[in-house]
Amino acid sequence: MDYQATSASLNAYIETRVDLEPVGQSPVVQIQLHSSGTFSRASRPQRRIVTSTAACQNEEAFTRSCLASAGSIYFSTSRRYPRSFLWRVLDNSKILELRSVDLTKHDRESREATVVLQLVFPSTIRKGCIALADDGNDVLSVFVLTKSNELFTLAVQTQFFCDVAASEVDVGAWCNTFSPPTLRPCNALRLVAGSPEQLVVTLDDGGILKLNRNSGQGSAGPMWKDLACREGSGILTSSLRGLIRWQGANSISYDGMVLDPSSAIAAELSPSRSHLITVCANHTLKIWNLAKGNVIFSMDILGQEREPQDIPRVMLDAGNPEILGVIEADGTIEGDEYYIVTYSPHDGGQFKIWAVRDAEQGKLGIRFLQSDAILRPPDPDASLESKAVWKLVDFKLGRGRDDEGIEFWVLMRSSRRYQAYSMNFDLTGFHAGWSNNWTSIAVGTLGQQPSPQVTSSDVRDAPELWLEYLLVPGRYTRTVLETALSTYCLTRKAKGTTDATISLEERIFSTVCAQVRSQQVQPGDENGTAFAQYREMMQQEWTLFYQEVQDLERLSWQALSLAIDNQSSMPWLLFTGGCAAIRECSRLELMAQNSLAVLQTPTDLLEAPSIEDGPRPEPKLPHELAVLIQAATRFRESFSIDFKQTCIIWLSSELWQEPLHSVPKRIEEYYERCGFAEGITDLAITGLRESLAPIGDIESLTTDIFLAVIKEMPHFMHTKSDLRYSKFGRKVLVKGGQEMIGLHARILFDLLILLVFVEIEVDKDMLPKSQLDTSAVFMALIDQSRWYRLMEWLAKTVWSEPSKPPKELDKEATFDSTKEAGLTILETLFGAAILPQSFRGQSQCASLTGTIQDLLVHATGGNDEVTLDEVVVHVQCNLLRYNELDLASDFLSFQPSTPWAMYIKGRYHLARGETTEAASCFQKAAYRMAGKSTKNYYMAASGVLSPTEAGHFGQGLPFYYEHIYQLLQSASFPSYAAYFAQLALQFTRQSPSLEPPTALLTALFHSSLQTFDIQTAFSALTRLPRHDQTPLLPFLIKTLLDTQNGPKQLLDLPWPPHILPAIDTYLANEKPSQLKPSEKPPVSLEQQRKLLAAWRLRHGDFRGAAAALYSQMQRVKQKGTRRAGAVPRFKLSSEGDDLGSRSLDESYLTVINLMACIGDVGGNTNEKRSEAWLLSAADGGKRRVVTIEDVRKGWQKELDRRSVVEGDRWEFGLADGEKMGLG
Repeated sequence: MDYQATSASLNAYIETRVDLEPVGQSPVVQIQLHSSGTFSRASRPQRRIVTSTAACQNEEAFTRSCLASAGSIYFSTSRRYPRSFLWRVLDNSKILELRSVDLTKHDRESREATVVLQLVFPSTIRKGCIALADDGNDVLSVFVLTKSNELFTLAVQTQFFCDVAASEVDVGAWCNTFSPPTLRPCNALRLVAGSPEQLVVTLDDGGILKLNRNSGQGSAGPMWKDLACREGSGILTSSLRGLIRWQGANSISYDGMVLDPSSAIAAELSPSRSHLITVCANHTLKIWNLAKGNVIFSMDILGQEREPQDIPRVMLDAGNPEILGVIEADGTIEGDEYYIVTYSPHDGGQFKIWAVRDAEQGKLGIRFLQSDAILRPPDPDASLESKAVWKLVDFKLGRGRDDEGIEFWVLMRSSRRYQAYSMNFDLTGFHAGWSNNWTSIAVGTLGQQPSPQVTSSDVRDAPELWLEYLLVPGRYTRTVLETALSTYCLTRKAKGTTDATISLEERIFSTVCAQVRSQQVQPGDENGTAFAQYREMMQQEWTLFYQEVQDLERLSWQALSLAIDNQSSMPWLLFTGGCAAIRECSRLELMAQNSLAVLQTPTDLLEAPSIEDGPRPEPKLPHELAVLIQAATRFRESFSIDFKQTCIIWLSSELWQEPLHSVPKRIEEYYERCGFAEGITDLAITGLRESLAPIGDIESLTTDIFLAVIKEMPHFMHTKSDLRYSKFGRKVLVKGGQEMIGLHARILFDLLILLVFVEIEVDKDMLPKSQLDTSAVFMALIDQSRWYRLMEWLAKTVWSEPSKPPKELDKEATFDSTKEAGLTILETLFGAAILPQSFRGQSQCASLTGTIQDLLVHATGGNDEVTLDEVVVHVQCNLLRYNELDLASDFLSFQPSTPWAMYIKGRYHLARGETTEAASCFQKAAYRMAGKSTKNYYMAASGVLSPTEAGHFGQGLPFYYEHIYQLLQSASFPSYAAYFAQLALQFTRQSPSLEPPTALLTALFHSSLQTFDIQTAFSALTRLPRHDQTPLLPFLIKTLLDTQNGPKQLLDLPWPPHILPAIDTYLANEKPSQLKPSEKPPVSLEQQRKLLAAWRLRHGDFRGAAAALYSQMQRVKQKGTRRAGAVPRFKLSSEGDDLGSRSLDESYLTVINLMACIGDVGGNTNEKRSEAWLLSAADGGKRRVVTIEDVRKGWQKELDRRSVVEGDRWEFGLADGEKMGLG
């Protein structure tokens, strides 16, 4: 019976593609190998470390250096990390690249296997002649046969993948070459490794070559012992007898060789490693007894008897060796040892399953399972109109669910298209489900998003939209973009810069935009035709560059092979430029990616929810939800680009602005702003009704069906395991998260658009509120959309290059998140903390999907543990922690208005030097942040706050404002610092239990002085304890003397009595000790003496004031006397220097009047005169008593001297210090 798999299979799995560029800052270690068995100094291998991928100049160079011609994943029998090794062949089969692709590791494992090994061989590697093996330890045995017939045996330590320095050891210690003598007259075709000690090589003459490792030979002899075997001859000796080839008429040319029809183009070892199973070019299955070296079973792989002349018609392609599979018979039919699966591309393509009970018995011990069944592979395009030719590229066998039956994986390809399928079947009755039980693997959605189209409603121009699209993390590799830029410059003859210091984004932008400008668009008329032409040409140039990118991207994702990890039941797809982890679809992914007909087919993957007792509504079936999801999607796809963009723009406003109206009013405003009436056509409405027909019509929509879709999105995290993700695993996890976030965000947007349309345009009588509560659904969709809009930003935003954190951050704090340039914020802040779900009871491909959902829940609060606002502030704190001010500025649109968010917003403005905005934010957050709270601000701040700073919150306004003062003062903003210090002191006075802190008063004093706020500084000084006032007083006096009105303020301030002597001492000191030697006094000594006199007079000290003026008067007289002896005498004019005489007269009069006031307490005149004295420093520094009479005599002498001068009664020859003869 012919069993053809149906083409309309359920998309039960989805691939998560990841590129193979080094993870993070991981290096590539490239080692040049040589042919000699002993690596002498003359031929010492070259080892170099490649830290960055060089750009390829053209497509050919890109294909050679970045795309693999062959590859697979080897899974070690060990359970210790690393154990999954991806190998691929590069550079025209000259380089073998090895890397770890483990998703998880034990939580006690601290190593990260991120190093990539590239082994450069001296000659070309033969196709199909790479094999890997291990014996459960930390050594990976790699075997490679080259076209020079050399066997390279590489004992690669797993530490090589974890530590760059580990591979610095002598290459001869882990690399050995051997040239089997048997390969001299013939060539190797396939290489199979049973263990590190056992190899089997199939030959182009139909024979096989056994290689067993010699033990105890050391370096004296060859590593391997080779034994050649041929059908009918058994094990041959080392002589040439029996090795002479006879070329027949049916020989095949392949890879520079001439193959005998009996050559084994596919080979596998039996589970016991005692037999070799091969499929030969002549369409024959053969089983070899390796001990005896002979064939014990031979039959056509379709079980047909063929005449010799029919053999050429069924010859197999040696270039497609993936036509054989072997799996051990655990838990299957009793008595079977293992099963063999073969595939023949002839007769429409057929699989055959062979059960082996005793291979030594030949046909008696080997039988077909269901020999009459014709098992055909799935046809991805089974329509009669299709001209596509699909070929099987690879298939793999794995253990079925719960280790029952077999899991069958098939990879089909047609040109650059491919499709993978899977099926679980029971060997006792598998034919019954062969046609209907196939499930397919959906392609990842990130690479399927359409390219940007510039619309009139866009506020951004084409370059910005295109760069955002091209640089989405995970969409295109840097190598693809670099090569596309190079090829674009060649094809368009554009001038691109090669300056490595300029970022890739800037180089793409400048090159494409320069190409547009080079076309010299002329200015147009006032109607804007020139701008429209410029915009169109800009879009065209970016589209041309995008086509270059897409051409390289298509080359990078051509399917090569399948791989199955039987320990974790994890399937993989290998591509020329990457790999893909295959995971199970979530329920929403199943609904979004499958047709209704497929979803209505009963399957265990889409179990209907159980119906619970009580008033709850009946759960919706998966296909009912799929009708709504797919109808909303098709409805949105019918819109014009302009209308869709308008809806997206206004939705952003709706999500993040504070609502001012009721929900129905908001829906109505959104409808009018977007222009639904003009944007939705009658054809779109007709299509919507047709799409909703399976569940009724538009009038059949209910609240429950909308909320049921939202409920399908993840809301709770699941139980964790004792594993953690590796760096590569986090890369896969985040890539899957990006795709799931994008899908959920699109579904929410589609449902929101549909809901707004229904609310406004559908008659309320036909759709009452009791059936569809649009307000409740609208708010539920808005709330979920906020989460997913935030996650979209996190998933597409990457950290910039490393930078030093701001000085005010807590450097001693340790947190889980660690910034690494090039990684997304989603991976760093949330992905690093996610633990894998347990593999117990589920496969790793199911665990990966569950963990991706956990990532989404964790990024949105984690089991409702925190709110959206707290998550947003957590992200902003980390952006500030790493000084990512540009990203923090972009993130402000998500910032809520909570007090904690407002405080962090203030920290952002402070980091940017925007003090006015920072002070405003700090002020708004004050009352709530100062109030009692159980919140741990130190942990919530993620390093922005030190423990000391966090202690100021929740302790009252004085402590909060003191903290703000310290922030602003450390940022050198004294005016705002003084303002908040005043607030702190103000609220301290309002709290009787609190005393003004000395440190805060001192800080306020200094801040006020910096802004010349004398009144505030004076207030702070006088509130300090007395012993703290004295050291600060000189700073205040100096500041007063520096200002224009400072002396007057000094006299007018209400100084406490205990401070007056200190001020008097400061002013009386000619050179204040507080001044540095190089520092100039704030005022001249003359001004200071006058100020001292005024100060003493203001406080009733007449003697002191007179002494200060008398001392200054004496200085003026001495200066005048010296000047008189230095210049010729001349007659003073009526005006001239009489100003100086007038000043001296005023000084005499002032001193006399002050001295006359001394002791004026109502006593008699004689008593007053006895008190009218002062102390003055005479020549030589000795003090003497000066009475009021002495001052009057001095003034009289001065007047007499002037009289002589004015009367021209000169005496010549006078010198300084001589008397003028005037008494």
